[in-house]
Amino acid sequence: MTHQKTSKPRWTGADRAVPRGTLQDAGELAVLSANAGETRHRYALVIAFDSEEALRQAVTNHRCAYRDSQYCQELNHG
Repeated sequence: MTHQKTSKPRWTGADRAVPRGTLQDAGELAVLSANAGETRHRYALVIAFDSEEALRQAVTNHRCAYRDSQYCQELNHG
């Protein structure tokens, strides 16, 4: 007899809502941290959340939706 593994999604119930972030900028990014100093990322997206809880939910569930910031909209529509 073969047993089939079934797994339920990690986002059930109240967690079902996709956390919303705002795409603030894209391009090269320098990150400063106390431990590692400056680290440059040539291809990066900066996404901001309205609350720490929304960020935590996005990280925990590996799930996020975003909307463009005003700056990104202006770049796209010249």
